[in-house]
Amino acid sequence: MWTPTDQEVNELILINSDISTPERIEHYRTLAPIYYDLACDYCNNTFDMAESSKVVSAVKVFVAKAIQFYTQKAGLTSRSMGTVSYSYTTELPSSVMKPLKPFKKLRW
Repeated sequence: MWTPTDQEVNELILINSDISTPERIEHYRTLAPIYYDLACDYCNNTFDMAESSKVVSAVKVFVAKAIQFYTQKAGLTSRSMGTVSYSYTTELPSSVMKPLKPFKKLRW
């Protein structure tokens, strides 16, 4: 499991153009390893986040955008006011998954 450093957490916050606050730093620090594991599962590969490469950059963009998606929209697809009905999606949109597609390995 990847544990992001303070610099990496600040990079993720800057990718989303968010303001760095202590609460947001802790939020990103908690969610980053979860989305890193999701990226590894999606690509059928494990990534070494210590190196600097195109793959690591794509994973960081994915992690930042996934955190932003669930933080701001929270997967809410519809709601109604009458008898309070909410609908959520558990799938990430293709625009969030797009940075990982070139690095996805097929498994037979």
